[in-house]
Amino acid sequence: MALPLVWLGDVLRAAGLTVVEAPGWQERTASSGAQPEPVGVLQHHTATVASYEDPAPSLQLVIDGRSDLAGPLCHGLIGFDGVVHLISAGRANHAGKAQASGPVPAGDGNVLYVGFEWDYQGVEQGPSPEQYTAALVATRAVLDHLGAPHEASRGHKETSVTGKIDPGHVDLDRFRAELATNEQENADMTPEQDAILRRIENELLGPRGPEGQIAGWNTALGPRTPVAMLVDLVNGLLATQTPAPMQAPAVPQQQTAPGEAPAQPADPESIKAAFSALPPEQAAPLLAELVRIQQDRQLTPEQQARTTT
Repeated sequence: MALPLVWLGDVLRAAGLTVVEAPGWQERTASSGAQPEPVGVLQHHTATVASYEDPAPSLQLVIDGRSDLAGPLCHGLIGFDGVVHLISAGRANHAGKAQASGPVPAGDGNVLYVGFEWDYQGVEQGPSPEQYTAALVATRAVLDHLGAPHEASRGHKETSVTGKIDPGHVDLDRFRAELATNEQENADMTPEQDAILRRIENELLGPRGPEGQIAGWNTALGPRTPVAMLVDLVNGLLATQTPAPMQAPAVPQQQTAPGEAPAQPADPESIKAAFSALPPEQAAPLLAELVRIQQDRQLTPEQQARTTT
């Protein structure tokens, strides 16, 4: 008899995802309880460091299980590169006892949820843009197939009765809000294009914090976004070249920590070199955002008149 989730591969491929079928996935099931009758999707992270060079290091682990928990450990493993690996069409030991969360009742989480493991470390490392996008697309496709609302996407940290923290560095309210976004707005966008946009966002804003907040990249001056650093460069240049009475107000710079040296003014050649080193797809959004920030801070005619009187 066919296992209950044999439809999973067709549904994910129809959504435009790259799907790899682990050998035997359609017959693989845990034997520790009832088969799934899912009404939601549960998100996890594997707690293993992943990379674009090694995007699915936990693949064999989620198939075989651990010494303390028999496999399979999920229904699908989402790699750091956004590829979805199918692991099990039957029961998977991914959720354990679950408390009520959103519209999903309390009970056996392995019955109530389709389980996706995102292969990344989860504490020092967050998911990649491609991984996040693939999880959105996969979750939306499964919920649509089940006829379940977007609120039925839950995180293990929301259902666990033992204090789980996964998926780390994912704002689940934001994730659900994105699931609920009118699909027509993205009808002409492929998952690959969506992943490119998320990578640009990631380059501009840095990895998101634990609750989805903009965190910036770690630098010698503390957490900074590339846009903020470029604004500092331009402000430093203006400070060395603009006469004081006519100087436009500088964009506020981030405070430095005690004992740290402030950012040094840059000459035009250093700014030119910095932009020349960027690929066009990264330089363009940085330039556009920088121009917008500078325009927002230009003097109005009234302010300009007051500086000359």
